[in-house]
Amino acid sequence: MISRVQGLSSEHKGILYAVIAHLFWGAMAFYIGLLRYVNPLEIAANRSIWSIPIGLFVVWRFGLLNAFWKVITNPKLMGIFCITSFLVMFNWTLYIWCITSGRTLDASLGYFINPLLNVAAGYIFLGERFTKPQMIAIAMAAVAVIVVTIGTGVFPVIGLSLAGTFCAYGLVRKKLPVGALEGFTVEVILTSIPLFFVELYLAQHGEAHFGTTWISTIMLIGCGGFTAGALLFYSVSLKLIRYATVGILQYLSPSIVFLTAIFVFGEHLDKWKLIGFSIIWVACAIYSVSAILDERNKGAAIPAAAKAAA
Repeated sequence: MISRVQGLSSEHKGILYAVIAHLFWGAMAFYIGLLRYVNPLEIAANRSIWSIPIGLFVVWRFGLLNAFWKVITNPKLMGIFCITSFLVMFNWTLYIWCITSGRTLDASLGYFINPLLNVAAGYIFLGERFTKPQMIAIAMAAVAVIVVTIGTGVFPVIGLSLAGTFCAYGLVRKKLPVGALEGFTVEVILTSIPLFFVELYLAQHGEAHFGTTWISTIMLIGCGGFTAGALLFYSVSLKLIRYATVGILQYLSPSIVFLTAIFVFGEHLDKWKLIGFSIIWVACAIYSVSAILDERNKGAAIPAAAKAAA
């Protein structure tokens, strides 16, 4: 198996690693579903705490200890990382709550919307410009939100909160001159501080499940393995594949979450949510095709420019 992977081209390896990362993220919904008897804050706490040793090992293994040390000794960077860590903690806890409370479809909707929200945020905050297909995709996403709101009588605040916090996180992280691996390790260390006290509080009141049974303890530790494993594969894949490919593959994990919600958890998909999801899926398809064509055009323009210069 290892020899087969080594024989792949860099791009094919990148696709494989990205798929593995999204399988981790998608499977996490099912994994957390097995822990529905555990307080969501305790799951988030263990997800953060047990990511730390894995993150530190990876930072050491990739020779990033100096870069990691420069970050944690820089007060300005640590101040910004406190903001990103809060966004991560909020996003993780809300996502876990969605799964443990039977709202997995809302979580899936949020992560389908997120890439389109990123495009809108880039236009508003980073001075980026829309392409026509992107404008159509964003407009369709807005229509989907309106349809779900009018049809169900409930504004999809949970899905948009997940998408919004993850989008805000991406905007802030985009400005930081820090790599993904060392940045992730700093964030899980910072998020683990308040969450550790949450775990301690739950333990003192007899509500914690860590250490009560071996199966609960192992599964809670495993939350850290899922989180760190996904990030590791994803970070490596980003260096090997085109951005357009990244954009397409990012819909794999919310698709798995959606299917898990319907066929494993048995959540009800009413007609209005189905219509809303259908509109979002078309919008995502338009966005993905646009990204592929845009990257192909850029790739064709580079040789043409080089030839003209010669």
